[in-house]
Amino acid sequence: MPRFGTRYLLFNLALVMGTLLGVLLLVQSAVNYYQVSRIMVIAELRREAQRQVNSIAREAVQLGVQDSARLQPVFDGVRQEAPDKIAWIRLIGRDGGVLVQSGAPVGPPGAIPRPPEEIEAGRPAADIRTTAEGRVLVTVTPLRIRRAFGEPGSRPPDQPAAQGETPPAQRDQQTGQPPGPGFRGGPRYVEVALYFSSASATFGPLVRNLVVSSLAALGLVASMVLLWLRFPHYVRGKQLEQQTELARKVQSDLLPPPNLTLPNLDFAAECVPAYQVGGDFYDVFTARDGRVAMALGDVSGKGLPASVVAGLLLGAVRSSDWMSGAGPHEAASAQLSELLRTRTSAERFASLFWCYYDPAARRLHYVNAGHLPPMLATRNGDRSFDVHRLEEGGPILGVLPNVAYRQGSTAVSDDGLIVLYSDGVVEAENSAGELYGEERLQAAIAANAHRPSHEIRDEILGDVQQFLGKARAQDDLTLVVARLRSG
Repeated sequence: MPRFGTRYLLFNLALVMGTLLGVLLLVQSAVNYYQVSRIMVIAELRREAQRQVNSIAREAVQLGVQDSARLQPVFDGVRQEAPDKIAWIRLIGRDGGVLVQSGAPVGPPGAIPRPPEEIEAGRPAADIRTTAEGRVLVTVTPLRIRRAFGEPGSRPPDQPAAQGETPPAQRDQQTGQPPGPGFRGGPRYVEVALYFSSASATFGPLVRNLVVSSLAALGLVASMVLLWLRFPHYVRGKQLEQQTELARKVQSDLLPPPNLTLPNLDFAAECVPAYQVGGDFYDVFTARDGRVAMALGDVSGKGLPASVVAGLLLGAVRSSDWMSGAGPHEAASAQLSELLRTRTSAERFASLFWCYYDPAARRLHYVNAGHLPPMLATRNGDRSFDVHRLEEGGPILGVLPNVAYRQGSTAVSDDGLIVLYSDGVVEAENSAGELYGEERLQAAIAANAHRPSHEIRDEILGDVQQFLGKARAQDDLTLVVARLRSG
């Protein structure tokens, strides 16, 4: 990761700590899941197997069983009571042979526990096998049956052992045989096969919680890694955002104030970029001879590239000597077009309407370089207004070589009103897919033509916003309203 100084040191440290914590939680969850799904389940199955063997031992004592064959009904009864738990159960002799069985065993009998100490310690042998119904745990446990009083070889509990007689428990340890009534052929062992699913149900909620914890830990690690990878892009994005904000401020400073009163001119304007900066621009200024210049342009595209070209055109409009007559105005338009064509990419072009008003002659001179025709409202004798479109000029700037432009000129009545706008106004689209259009704009101008310029501007923009509703403007929106007076 690139270094960004101490400014983001704490953030980097938080990412490292978060990643380590996520890895630790993931490892801990994995270990806990293994313990629950393997160790605890197997331990529970061992205990269940021992309970089943103890149940068989109690039944054998109650029946007074001396012969292994008589345990068949006992084995069948135990398995029938828990068919969803016990896959099979069988009695194994000392030599490993099967004496009694219930169910359909898979594989040979399990190994007899050895050495005898393991039997006494209660740690029976176990192995895992796979059946058609699922995995099972197979345990082999000795069958211990206490002698009842009165049987051969037994003695009352309160009668002391004869001199030199080995106590029963010690005698069993020495012979390696469990205490019991002495089945013919030696001790017996019970093999019990229990389904894993029977014990898993007991730990189901715990397993689900562990799975959720594991996924949460994995998500935390993935989030930290993603943040770690995307952090440099975030920093660069913040830097670009700061630069864009600076560019927006510079662009805003280049534009005249939105409300401005000049000799022979009442001026109001508004420029609303679709993004932080845009390609729309406007300007107004006065010349030494009292003429007033206005311009409105729209550069193709949006964002920083369009704003750079807009700044170039603003400077050219201010520095060019184009208000001395029709020839200089037309030549300056051709020079601007050639400048954009040769110094910018093919997709970078611009439309421009620029004009100057001669208050002494009450005439407006203009060149429309591919821009939407502004509307000039002139007062009639009955105090109504006629709206005219200013279309004279030529093609857009920066596309065709050796283009020629023609200056247009029109008389302006006292208190004439001119409205300049970008395509973001008439092409504003609402959620129903309808465009605001020139007809609505003409109607708004005609309805408010008698009002001050700033009020007309606010009424038109308000009407556009109301038309848009909740929809967002997709293009830069620029509007200029100017009241032209003769003095």
